[in-house]
Amino acid sequence: MTYLIKKVFYPEIFQGKYKKKNYFEGWYFKIIDSTTEHALVIIPGISINQEDSHAFVQIMYRGEQVDYIRYKISDFWYSENRFEIMVGDNYFSRYQISLDLQGRKISIKGKLRFSNPITFPKTWYHPGIMGPFSYLPFMECYHGVVNIHHDIYGVLDINGKILDFQGGFGYIEKDWGRSFPKNWIWFQSNHFPAGKTTVMFSVANIPFLGTSFTGFLAIFRYDDHVLLFTTYTGARIGKLYWDDKSLFVSIQDLRFRLEMHVIYSDGGVLKAPLNGKMARTIKESIDSTVGVRLLTRRGKLLYVGTGTNTGFEIKE
Repeated sequence: MTYLIKKVFYPEIFQGKYKKKNYFEGWYFKIIDSTTEHALVIIPGISINQEDSHAFVQIMYRGEQVDYIRYKISDFWYSENRFEIMVGDNYFSRYQISLDLQGRKISIKGKLRFSNPITFPKTWYHPGIMGPFSYLPFMECYHGVVNIHHDIYGVLDINGKILDFQGGFGYIEKDWGRSFPKNWIWFQSNHFPAGKTTVMFSVANIPFLGTSFTGFLAIFRYDDHVLLFTTYTGARIGKLYWDDKSLFVSIQDLRFRLEMHVIYSDGGVLKAPLNGKMARTIKESIDSTVGVRLLTRRGKLLYVGTGTNTGFEIKE
């Protein structure tokens, strides 16, 4: 299988081999220990543009400490066959990360292994979470989910303190293209009392063929079920409202209704791409909460629970 075909069916691998300008790609690792006190976001990536091309690792620790470490483009390495990248001495894959980071505010050293990964269920119709849009070569931004959930083993030295992440949970997704959408909402949690639940939701204004449309997607996993709600499956948003501190979203398709209520907690400021440059900013929380209810279309309650350590972004 050639690289050009493989990258469509394996969106987790590096997509930008032939990109020379106005391009970004980044992978989002959410890492939380068993006590849920040490929430860590690690974002390795690359920014290609005429003025300031570079590789980077962006860090947010406990929702309040943020760092952005720059590297030369030549310090970025990737595999064409599987999801493996390196930025400097830092290694990232679906199954482990090895870190040796020294930022201005945050230093991290150590290795974590990821076991029992739950991955996005692929088909020809949706090789990635963007479904048939995965086949279009001109989208402004693409989104992919690598691990819906995984268990964590290992220790990290963070700012001189040894932290044991064994028994923690993690999540991996990615974005690539030219720019993030003009407006978007995103949240994700896999810290529910039952331990076998994950929710992720994203809605954005999507430029398309000279116009735009509102596109959304949601994954809800509980027990052994993985449900996908999105524009291309015929699901629709019934309600969505935001009042600066809380967000309520209701989605339904022919079988289910998914209701999500996020309570926002303050967070840190991360960099985001614009025409390949990391020139925008977005505030992200890592300790918001999300209440979730799953019902049949007839109103039978199938699941109710509250997730903590919820990542939450909104760009209005």
